[in-house]
Amino acid sequence: MFCKNRAVLCLLALILMTSQAFASSLAGKTIRFCGDGSGWPPYTYTLADNPDQILGYDVDVVRAILAPHDIKAEFFMPSWKQCLEHSEAGNVFHVALSASFHPERDKKFLYTDSYYETEIHYFYAKSRFSKPPTVLIAADLFGYGRVCGRYSYNYEGTGVLKNDKLALIGKSFSALVSRTLSGYCTFFLARPSAIVGFGLLGKKLFTEDEIEYFPVPGADKDHFYMMVSRQFPQAEELRQILNKGIARLKKSGRLQAILDGYYKQIE
Repeated sequence: MFCKNRAVLCLLALILMTSQAFASSLAGKTIRFCGDGSGWPPYTYTLADNPDQILGYDVDVVRAILAPHDIKAEFFMPSWKQCLEHSEAGNVFHVALSASFHPERDKKFLYTDSYYETEIHYFYAKSRFSKPPTVLIAADLFGYGRVCGRYSYNYEGTGVLKNDKLALIGKSFSALVSRTLSGYCTFFLARPSAIVGFGLLGKKLFTEDEIEYFPVPGADKDHFYMMVSRQFPQAEELRQILNKGIARLKKSGRLQAILDGYYKQIE
């Protein structure tokens, strides 16, 4: 019995030592995260009176996950293209925030589990149509004219859209709205959660008299992830910490509560 108990104690001690080593290997280090510099509220954004302070759901979630591990986080908002390029290299930034899935990205990054989801909609200028366009399937959009999206964004996570069929020209949502109102774009694609989120900045990108929008038929919910650079030496370890943190926050209900808190500020 003594020998058996001793073996069990040794095994427990080994497990404890292993878990402590895992928890402490990134302790004290700083991980640099980046998001879209043009604004992706309520997920990442800045306010005009304090542009150096990055706010949002992503920031709160990352800090809630990393704080128990004594891992520091810094946040940056370059252009989305620069965020992807520099986080892929794993030196300037280590993790890209709020990224949708694409097979090419999967070769360059380790995806975390999804930590929120959105629905893609098509937006159009009311002045262009005397009645709402008939869009029964996603392909119907292209029969009316040019379908626009954000530069360097990915729309293939919806399952019904291909990036190479879209005019990915807008470097901001304001630019997409402007090009749609001017007639250059028949439709632009966006997630209403981000459009509404600009209310956190005291902005309204368009009025109800100008723009109408509806869900893209047949589109899957668009899941969003954090992407850890495969070039970061402790990439897999960091992903595990992030995944466990996401699971913990989901189970406790805190993940949804954080997001709901931002939308309550807009109401």
